Amino acid sequence: MRLPFVLALAATLAFTSAQETKKAGEPPLPFPRKGKYGYRDKSGEFLIQPQFDYAGEFSEGLAVIGLGKFPATKWGYINLQGNLVIPAQFEGAHDFSEGMAAVSFSGKLGYIDRTGKLVVPVKFDEAQKFNDGRARVRIITEGYGYINKQGELVVPLQR
Repeated sequence: MRLPFVLALAATLAFTSAQETKKAGEPPLPFPRKGKYGYRDKSGEFLIQPQFDYAGEFSEGLAVIGLGKFPATKWGYINLQGNLVIPAQFEGAHDFSEGMAAVSFSGKLGYIDRTGKLVVPVKFDEAQKFNDGRARVRIITEGYGYINKQGELVVPLQR
């Protein structure tokens, strides 16, 4: 009788598949509790306990978090396990796109990589997400342009 073996195998595969789907599923979403933010899965279970003053959604496996009350908030990034992987040191921080994220110091923006290394110097008044290897930036006195991931202007600034 091979039928019980086949049924047991099918049940095992279905269970394994459900576990893999949960692991590879959608990232948890920020959710407040008692004045702090944590991250919950679709079932409502906190996967990352509330501990942040502000929290953004995950992009490319990292989420922007804020520590400290406005206007003294410092921004950094956590991974899907809730570990602080880029220290909360920025005055502002944006989502990652193509491995880069705009961050600000002293009112100006530059870009970091996924390790937190400043790759594009902080000098822009506006900085958008990367798309096809380029990001739109602006210096108020010079205009808009596009940079590559090394920070080189590929479309000169113009008004």
